[in-house]
Amino acid sequence: MIIYGRKTVQSTIKSGKFDCPNCRRQESYQLKNYQLYFHIFFIPLLKIKELGDELNCFFCNSTYVPGSVLSSHEYDTRNRLGNTSQEENSTIGLVPCDFGKRIGAFVIDLALLYAFNFILIYYIQSGLGFIPLIGFAYFMLCDFLLKGSSVGKLALSIKTVDYNEGKNVLPFYTILRNLIKGLCVFFPFIYLASLLNQDKRALHDLAAQTMVVDK
Repeated sequence: MIIYGRKTVQSTIKSGKFDCPNCRRQESYQLKNYQLYFHIFFIPLLKIKELGDELNCFFCNSTYVPGSVLSSHEYDTRNRLGNTSQEENSTIGLVPCDFGKRIGAFVIDLALLYAFNFILIYYIQSGLGFIPLIGFAYFMLCDFLLKGSSVGKLALSIKTVDYNEGKNVLPFYTILRNLIKGLCVFFPFIYLASLLNQDKRALHDLAAQTMVVDK
């Protein structure tokens, strides 16, 4: 059984219309990005390197180097999503992070919280009951002080941003997001909602109008 190793992660970062050299007419395309990750039980946790982008024609399935068939405005390596429609991605210029990275960041944060809890147990003979409250305070402080990141998110180079603006999340939505996130901890399967939409937004992201993205 393979426990860990390297895994290539594919994500679609843009779609639109282009002049396909093979079809000799305008066709729809998907712009895909490939990254190599270190995985544990097939959950990608740490990015090893960027493998690059490729563009695929929907009609003939031909593959192209994006810069050879798209203009510099349509394909900008600094802002690969370009100016897309609201339906494609309203967070212009931001790439949704992989679900595995979110799990990895949460595991790191959870390990820190449990370590702190064990210190409480050692010194004041109490602790486990404080985990929910400490967890809420921890994520709230991280979101405010680290501007949308936690220690786990910093380690994996991801952060939380406003879904519509791509900017830092407003305080009200930060509080709302963490309250709902705290409730979801008691029903972990709810986190799987992030697998049901292209922007990989969990229930607390949808409620607070946020999104977790790669930096």
